[in-house]
Amino acid sequence: MARCIVFIDGNNLFHSAKQLGFELDYGKLLAHLCEGRELLRAFFYTGVDEAADRQRGFLHWLRRNGFRVVQKPVKTEKDGTRRARLEVEIATDLLAYADALDVAILVSGDEDFAYPLQALAQKGVRVEVAGFRSAMASKVMDASDRYHELDAVIDRIRKDSNPYDDEFRERL
Repeated sequence: MARCIVFIDGNNLFHSAKQLGFELDYGKLLAHLCEGRELLRAFFYTGVDEAADRQRGFLHWLRRNGFRVVQKPVKTEKDGTRRARLEVEIATDLLAYADALDVAILVSGDEDFAYPLQALAQKGVRVEVAGFRSAMASKVMDASDRYHELDAVIDRIRKDSNPYDDEFRERL
């Protein structure tokens, strides 16, 4: 069975789904991407706004449900945009785990990942990318062995209910 690791660019994915008008179920997303493979690890990279209570609860849920969360504070840039810039962390982890996996699945359409994905493929790792067509750079798709078009499986990865249901709230 092929060993895989999933690397999720959280901000990229969240905003893409939000533009399409739905919330993702991250457990369902992992199940879909890793179907028939052994999931070794799932990383979730995100910028964090310390004042956002809902985000803290969500990140806590991710950690309790098998995700390794890599976070940085969100900073306001000179042009007024707010970003965390986690590209270096994602690229570093992609390459650091190359010897431990058969398949790397990057959930991001950010063109900055085209070169690290090519380097990973040169190491013999099967490279797959997943994302929504509207947020997927052609260079990233070209650098991959397979593209998972999430637009086609929205019904399979959509959240059915609030992630902070009563059972979860009781555990807090």
